[in-house]
Amino acid sequence: MVLGLAAMTYLLWSAWDHDALLRWKEQAGPIPFFAAMAILPAIGFPVTPFFILAGATFGVAVGLGGSLLALAANFSLCFWLARSGMRPAISRLLERFGVDLPDFEEGRQRALRFVLMVKFTPGVPAFAKNYLLGVAGVPFAMYLLVSMLVTGAYAAAFVVLGESVLEHDAGRAGWAIAAIVLVAALVWWLRRRRTPARAAASDGR
Repeated sequence: MVLGLAAMTYLLWSAWDHDALLRWKEQAGPIPFFAAMAILPAIGFPVTPFFILAGATFGVAVGLGGSLLALAANFSLCFWLARSGMRPAISRLLERFGVDLPDFEEGRQRALRFVLMVKFTPGVPAFAKNYLLGVAGVPFAMYLLVSMLVTGAYAAAFVVLGESVLEHDAGRAGWAIAAIVLVAALVWWLRRRRTPARAAASDGR
């Protein structure tokens, strides 16, 4: 991950064109940009480039505020789609891949643990995790809060990274990369800590 971040930052830094970025900033409007951020990730478009562009185009304050609003709209959209008439189709698709999700419609005591487990699972696209949680019937408020906390942490770092690349501020870019690595390390540590607990619980049954 560190190597990937370094390579991405280097490419952005070396491809930096001040005049082109100024023209982009003049033409880009915040409403269309953040509307696209709210909708496109629901169909699988990666959200990280949006964070970087938001910081480079609108600065940290507007970029982060707009990104958080767009994330909230995106999470709500995915949850609504998963709970709408598409739910049977999504459930059948999951069954074809052998995914058996718990249903928290009546018993919600373990819902928070399940949401955290899904959000910290590597190798699964973010939009797929949102649909999985919606189909499982976790409480919307819990789903939205955890999603905003988990995604918002690295969103802030990527927005700062985007602005630092625009300004060619090496110090701020370094701090942003360090924050991203720290968040990733924390997620890895939490997953490693939970794995023995899940194994012990399974043995106890």
